[in-house]
Amino acid sequence: MKWWGVAANNLFKCATWTFFKTCFRLRVEGAHQCPRRGGLIIVANHVSHFDPPLLGSALPRALVYTPRATLKKSRIYRMLTALLDLEHVERDGRDIGATRRLVERLRAGDAVALFPEQTRSEDGCLKPLSAGFAMLAALAEVPVLPVVIDGAFEAWPRGQKRPHLAGRITVRVGAPIAVVGSDRKETVARVERALRELGARVRAPASD
Repeated sequence: MKWWGVAANNLFKCATWTFFKTCFRLRVEGAHQCPRRGGLIIVANHVSHFDPPLLGSALPRALVYTPRATLKKSRIYRMLTALLDLEHVERDGRDIGATRRLVERLRAGDAVALFPEQTRSEDGCLKPLSAGFAMLAALAEVPVLPVVIDGAFEAWPRGQKRPHLAGRITVRVGAPIAVVGSDRKETVARVERALRELGARVRAPASD
């Protein structure tokens, strides 16, 4: 990441940390488990618009974000994210160009934040994970860092226009998971298990 990108990331982190600490008493558990150097994929649950800036606030790394490409049509979105490091991705699963760019960046030592549920959860519970992150991790030969965001659903759930500026948000960081030698299905299962162990909500089994 270039110097101006580092400066922008530090400014972003300072502003968002102050906001979340003041309004939601943000607490971060396990941040020391995030590697400070080297390529890394961060996989987190997705429950709120707050999730990307929460990751940026909580983790001791400059992050590369991967929003969907259609967001670039919004002028407001472009203004709000002008200083962030973004790699826009088509959500049809065939964005070969984005895949190549992300693999190159991971091999160069960047940390990429992904939400493999692909969209925000309607009820705050963990949805099935897309295997795209496992493919990237295998191609770039980098570990996966599981992260769970707890409390953001109550603060700003899907379908609500404005957030509730109250409550508490906790970000829990797990240990990095090495994926070299694992197939995609196994990697997805290991990461899902790690997210559950970190406290990701799961739906209760349907009763007969």
